[in-house]
Amino acid sequence: NEIEFDWCVNDETWQKRYDELKAFKARTGHCRVPQNFAENKALGRWVDNQRRQYKLMMENKPSQMTLPRINTLNEIEFDWCVNDEAWQKRYDELKAFKSRTGHCRV
Repeated sequence: NEIEFDWCVNDETWQKRYDELKAFKARTGHCRVPQNFAENKALGRWVDNQRRQYKLMMENKPSQMTLPRINTLNEIEFDWCVNDEAWQKRYDELKAFKSRTGHCRV
């Protein structure tokens, strides 16, 4: 274009955060960046936003999520719903507790 206006700023930002997420995963072994991640607050917010945009897309609501982005995130085993994982972990802990004690009164 004549004035070299950058129409893809969102794509560049998305790619930058994705690269930061890949580096995070390389260090930690997972993609569960805390929303208030002190080391990189923008990454924590971005990861939360990806999950939110995905949920909107699945509900057929307006969303910035795209199938190529979903596929790209799936390639690094992105956790789309961390609450399910946390719930399952606590449930498994409760089952182990009941196995040891015979009750669920924690």
